Amino acid sequence: MSHHINEQILERIAEDVEQMSTSQILRELDGGMKPGICESWDMRVGMTDRKWAVESLITKRFEAMPEGPQ
Repeated sequence: MSHHINEQILERIAEDVEQMSTSQILRELDGGMKPGICESWDMRVGMTDRKWAVESLITKRFEAMPEGPQ
């Protein structure tokens, strides 16, 4: 894939992820795992840096593509 195509793919992924709630983003990043160090899921969501979570999920989805990043 060319750099231009990668940019288009990343933009499309970003649009999809931006529409998700922070809770949905964290669940996808964790693969449905339990909250871990926080007492509750709501606490974990409240402590999350949304920008970091969005960027992490975009990267995760892009790297998981069958063609892989080029």
